[in-house]
Amino acid sequence: LLADMGKLTSADLKMTDEKLKAYEGEVRTLRAWAYYNIFEIWGGALPLNIEPATVDGELPPTADPDFDTSCKKIYNFIATELDDCYEGMVENQVNRMNKAVNRIIKARLLLNAEVFIKESHYTECAELCREIISGKYGNYELAKDYRDIYSINNTECPEVIMAFACEDGKLNMGWMRMTFYPYNIWDYFGGTYSQSGWNCTCLVPSYDNAGTVNELGGTQGATCFLDAAYGDKLGAVYERFDDRDIRKKNYNYDKKNGYSGIFLKGTIKANYGKGEALKADAARDGQDLAYVDQVGTFMNLGRNLETVMSPRWGETNSGLRLVKYPVYPTSAAIDFQNIDEVEFRLSEVYYMLAECEMRAGQADKAKELVNEVRKRYFSAGDWADVKDKPGRGFTAFDMDWMLSQWGVKFLNEGRRRRTDLRRFDKFTQGQWWFFGRATDNGQLYPAKRDRKYEWYPLPASALLVNQGLIQNPNYK
Repeated sequence: LLADMGKLTSADLKMTDEKLKAYEGEVRTLRAWAYYNIFEIWGGALPLNIEPATVDGELPPTADPDFDTSCKKIYNFIATELDDCYEGMVENQVNRMNKAVNRIIKARLLLNAEVFIKESHYTECAELCREIISGKYGNYELAKDYRDIYSINNTECPEVIMAFACEDGKLNMGWMRMTFYPYNIWDYFGGTYSQSGWNCTCLVPSYDNAGTVNELGGTQGATCFLDAAYGDKLGAVYERFDDRDIRKKNYNYDKKNGYSGIFLKGTIKANYGKGEALKADAARDGQDLAYVDQVGTFMNLGRNLETVMSPRWGETNSGLRLVKYPVYPTSAAIDFQNIDEVEFRLSEVYYMLAECEMRAGQADKAKELVNEVRKRYFSAGDWADVKDKPGRGFTAFDMDWMLSQWGVKFLNEGRRRRTDLRRFDKFTQGQWWFFGRATDNGQLYPAKRDRKYEWYPLPASALLVNQGLIQNPNYK
């Protein structure tokens, strides 16, 4: 596309030079973002495929035979591409690649530079974040009501910088929500949509399986992974939310007040908890459906229950479920499948700047920035007490706390590996839930894993098609 655009003038396209430049910047930014997303997975094993295809279809090889040198070349290409094309881009257009999106991608690149090219660029990242927050690349502000970010009119939310336009029958992300829900979820939500629940995804559990087994699953007397017996700084998703956080309750909707809460926990009853209990399926067919914040074989099927078990041993009601984006009842006449999927928003910039401050030894500044976002999740009275406490499992506003805040804020938004774990050296070296505690086939899941898994191997299918690709050296 860029090659074809280069052959045309604005007169050919019957548009102004400014508009053509904006379109070109949009396409180049989209390409840079696509490269960023695959770069953080495969690193220096990638080619630099930036020229039009040749007549004979020859494919470009890996950017450089040396993995680290290749990483540097790809990193520099993304950075230069972003810097060279943002000037003429549009501002404040939510469903398009815009100027602020370009700068956020650059900030993400700088934030992760130590992972990508073994160089620290936190100072430059902080400077760029301050520019974005100041309004240099478009006028944005933090939403006062967090629900505005995810609701049907989220393109009007001042915090949303870019969102994928969604519409049922065209592009929609609603199917992703359904992975959390049971087959009969519409009895809860009050909908008549064609999509059905998959019941194959849950949140990482907060508790082990110690104690007395309950009839509907889970146990009485379990220990939280955040507490002293374990002392985890990762995982335990639900219990890392403060009990006073207005999001920490079961999802509900009413026409007057809209929706509230983002979880499904405990016995799930029809009509937002007002009706009869939904029935479970699989081994618990016919029982009341009760989601527990634990994962294990509480019916001793396939394997006897153990204190900590891996994900493969979950039951149909293991783990809590998430309702991050609202699912509206049919009576609301709002199709949840038409909610735009947010990819870039201002709060991420606040968190990037906060992390840069934390790494510079400015913990108080980091806390202030995070708290600017967090305060909307609490009543004024509760916030006065919450704001100066790091929360359950933490004793200070430190790097562990910062990593935890990334996880809580961007829960299920597809950023945990990219934005957090590798940069904090926790992707293979961090311990939570079953790592170092659960066994399968007589082997213990290691508390720490081989660092080679931090870069993924190129698939055999890619290597067969392109003989010039060089496999990640960790997998040769």
